Amino acid sequence: MLPDYAPQLSPIWLLNNAILILLFLSAIVTDLKWNRIYNLQTYPAMAFGLVLGFAAAGAHGALMSFLGLIVGVSLLFVFYLLGGVGAGDVKLLGAIGALKGSSFVLWTMFYTGLVGGAMALAVIIWRGRVRQTLKNLVFFSRHPLRFQREQDPQNHQYLPYGLAISIGCFCALCTI
Repeated sequence: MLPDYAPQLSPIWLLNNAILILLFLSAIVTDLKWNRIYNLQTYPAMAFGLVLGFAAAGAHGALMSFLGLIVGVSLLFVFYLLGGVGAGDVKLLGAIGALKGSSFVLWTMFYTGLVGGAMALAVIIWRGRVRQTLKNLVFFSRHPLRFQREQDPQNHQYLPYGLAISIGCFCALCTI
């Protein structure tokens, strides 16, 4: 649904959901294939979200879409600054917020956290890194402002968080 102000099954609502689905499907492909989510995917989706918000409910709709964009970007921005996610992930969540509004992007992030946590746990177990991960958690609990970075780039694990965001968005779309 559009951000709390557009009637469901209207042409605008259908176009909005079509753009959202195209966005997260393309993000899955590019994140898995090239480890990137491109500006060409996220910026047009943000613009469409703002325009469709305006078309659905005038200035109020555009404002709600802009608020969704800000909330989406804000949710991952600190993790981006800490090096935990890429800029494409931040912009993807912002584009989802622009298309669907702030409450939808919060639900998307909730599901994304569940999916991302399950993915991280699977990678930790698959790579045999359970002991090192537990040691890192103990270190972090004692020194919460100090991060241990892996010195060996071979041990650095890439987790396609765009996949987690996309699955989280799909879960939100199906449940809300």
